[in-house]
Amino acid sequence: MRKLKIRCSKTSLLTVTRSSQWSDRMVYILALADNKTLKYRNGRSRIIYIGTTKKGAGRPAASAVNKASQAFGKLRGVRTIEVHIATCRPRRRLETWKHLEASLIDAFWNRYHQLPKYNKMRPKVKDGLFPTNAPVKLIG
Repeated sequence: MRKLKIRCSKTSLLTVTRSSQWSDRMVYILALADNKTLKYRNGRSRIIYIGTTKKGAGRPAASAVNKASQAFGKLRGVRTIEVHIATCRPRRRLETWKHLEASLIDAFWNRYHQLPKYNKMRPKVKDGLFPTNAPVKLIG
């Protein structure tokens, strides 16, 4: 029987950096790197997905790998996907990370008249929790 050859990549394929923002409940944004953009109805954006952690802090890395594998197979010329974390201060008896995700998706919808490429649902937004221009600044 022929022996199998072992290969290893020269550069890292996934890098995780410790941050004070890393927590169990946060929102993450997957964006294209290398100045690549996707065409939406009302312009172009690097954002391909906005999600929230449901099962702990390991979720953004798993989601990034999952969405990246989808994007690499379908989007031509995409080589790098970045993960950005968005958080806010907690408030008693309020799932602030879910409201933050909803407001970011709503800001994206208001700007581009379309959901990000890999988002499927548009959650309801609770007004008055965040300044009106804060999610818009993050979306770009």
